[in-house]
Amino acid sequence: DLDETEEEVKATAGMIYGIWFSNMATTTRFLKIYNDTAANVVVGTTTPVITLALPGNTSDDISGMFASTNGIAFSAAITVAATTALADADTGAPAANDVIVNIFYK
Repeated sequence: DLDETEEEVKATAGMIYGIWFSNMATTTRFLKIYNDTAANVVVGTTTPVITLALPGNTSDDISGMFASTNGIAFSAAITVAATTALADADTGAPAANDVIVNIFYK
């Protein structure tokens, strides 16, 4: 369950090789990925390096996957959060269990 509170995936430099997400909400949610530790990320203030729109659906849940064989490098750390709006400054809180995310990293 990912929400507007930052969650640290990896506290040091790393690579993301894939993301599996589910959006259980009827409206779009936004996955924000930061190149910093959770201690240094403030959702709504820190600028994410990647923002992914996770589409909603009024009749069913939506799941999807992103994969990269080369990986995406993060030089400091990997931290994630989810919000209800696109703007980097958004702090809208998804409801409990709206966003489920699995990050495949090294």
